[in-house]
Amino acid sequence: MIFTLTINPCLDRYIYVDELILDDTIRAKKVVDYPAGKGIDVSRVIKELGGVSIAIALVGGNNGRRLEEMLDKEGVIYSSIRVPQETRLNIILESNKGQYRISMPGEKINVKKLQVVLEVLSALVRHNDIVVVSGSLPKGVASEFYTGIIFTLKQWGATVYFDADGDKLKAGLIGQPDYIKPNLHEFQRLIGKHISKREEIISEARNIVEIHELKGILLTLGGEGAYFISKEKVLYTRTIKVNVKSAVGAGDSFLAGFVMKKAEGASDEEALRWANAAGTAAVMTPGTRLCRRADVERLLDKVEIEVIE
Repeated sequence: MIFTLTINPCLDRYIYVDELILDDTIRAKKVVDYPAGKGIDVSRVIKELGGVSIAIALVGGNNGRRLEEMLDKEGVIYSSIRVPQETRLNIILESNKGQYRISMPGEKINVKKLQVVLEVLSALVRHNDIVVVSGSLPKGVASEFYTGIIFTLKQWGATVYFDADGDKLKAGLIGQPDYIKPNLHEFQRLIGKHISKREEIISEARNIVEIHELKGILLTLGGEGAYFISKEKVLYTRTIKVNVKSAVGAGDSFLAGFVMKKAEGASDEEALRWANAAGTAAVMTPGTRLCRRADVERLLDKVEIEVIE
């Protein structure tokens, strides 16, 4: 079974306007809400692609109930951990000049609730299950929380994919996940320097794989493609040229495609093919609608996998 863990989920509220005018009344053309948070997005994509996963998330208040209702509508299986704090709300203003993202601060989570997270995981996760741990953490939760969660999951015999940034990524790596999925900016922050050449990317990634005993790194480069880098092999896939409507959720879609196919027993090459198609399909949809299965299947034949090593 595939599980996703989202400690700091949110609602993304898209407000569509013609343009932003200072000191004037701006009338919204359309308002659309989406359930969001990295792990939740991964579960939504797995569902869209015909797979099954369980999304575990801390939710609270009216926003939390709204998030659950939308997951129900999409047919995503979830296990909510209820908290008294309101689930955060992000505002995305879409105008004819571009997109403006306003990330609202969440409320501080009681540390005792974090123990409930472990209890829920203990009740659900079994040996050889897959757990995708990803995203930001609420106020009051130290980055080291990820160290403990990942270490515990590994002790139970789970395969762990980890996707986070900054101190959270560094802390999670101490718990020794199996795979990580940074983008290039996140990876550069991890290693503490700017890199761009293929040889540098491969060398630095292999170093991280060796130090933290990873099975592999999924490194996305936006419009420049993506790598799968392990101790044994290096794979590269080019970006497919499509009409980009929104890049939101593309990385989560990419990860979902890879995770689902690996869970089905696919090779790294085939999993990377699906990852590229899913990530590309996600940018073809507006807002955070993520990918559509028909688009993913249509794009698969266009994906090229280069075996570098």
